[in-house]
Amino acid sequence: MRHIIAVIDTDIRFALKLSDFLSREDRIPFKAVAYTSFYMYSSEASSMDVVAFITDLDNVDECIDTGLPVILLSDDAMVESKYSDLTKLFCSIFKFCGVHTIVDELLGFFSKNDSFGLTTVCNNTKVYGVYSPINRCGRSSLSVAVHSYFCSTNISSLLISFDEYDSVFSVLRNENSKDLSDIFYEYKTGDLNFAKLGECISRVEDLNIILPARYNEDLFYLSDNELTKFMNDILSANLFETVVIDFGSIGRRSMQILDMCERIFCPVIGESNGVERKKVDEFKALLGRNGYAEIIHKLCEIMSPEDNISDDIFNFNRLKRHEFFSQISRLVYGA
Repeated sequence: MRHIIAVIDTDIRFALKLSDFLSREDRIPFKAVAYTSFYMYSSEASSMDVVAFITDLDNVDECIDTGLPVILLSDDAMVESKYSDLTKLFCSIFKFCGVHTIVDELLGFFSKNDSFGLTTVCNNTKVYGVYSPINRCGRSSLSVAVHSYFCSTNISSLLISFDEYDSVFSVLRNENSKDLSDIFYEYKTGDLNFAKLGECISRVEDLNIILPARYNEDLFYLSDNELTKFMNDILSANLFETVVIDFGSIGRRSMQILDMCERIFCPVIGESNGVERKKVDEFKALLGRNGYAEIIHKLCEIMSPEDNISDDIFNFNRLKRHEFFSQISRLVYGA
């Protein structure tokens, strides 16, 4: 059965535009369907499992009577006080604010409701890793480029960075930014759900990025077993079609997570017989000694570009002009 958010508004043009935006918003793992009235919804929704209502004042009473979470789109601040004492599954949002504000409000509301968990019954999410034992090889830029490729093909994707430093992500961080540190804390305390995960995702163009932890020591906030379980739970939630992992420096520590990957893109620099490339050979030997020889076949070496692409990494129109991006596209397509 299809899970949806029902958007009910007598102004069907408004309802259609809002439902279309919500259906394309990766941070909300439900589709939205527009209706002009609760009666219209009740006569058409028998094949759908509704998880929440977004409604206007004309239909709010019927929606509340269902016992499901209700978000009222209101232009009257006095309305909320009439309903807020009736159920904790109610909130009011100013109808004519920006759609991104509506999404943020929805995530905040959902995060307070236990009915919205971070688990589903199936897992179709594919994982692609970016890791190299070579330092300063353009790993983070490559992870963004791989993530950009998936987003450009209308595949919902999430990029998680386990880097020790912000590197190319520094331009996305501001004083209110949430990152991997916040997610690890919520997970450790058992309070992580899809809404709180969504609040920790930074958005730029069509990209969904979890910024690196604020402090290096936070990368060790979860034990190795907890880190593996964390990734399994993220994948089991099935919120995204693909997850791209920038492994940072934890690749040697997290071989179980490397093993989850369909393909691991390994940026390299230097001559084939140089010191840098020998590090890759040593890493492959380490995989074999630790019983993960099958990961070697998932490694896909890619030469880092001679020109610096970091200035264009968050501008897709410029990024796609680089030959490096064309190379990535061919490699991902063949993965």
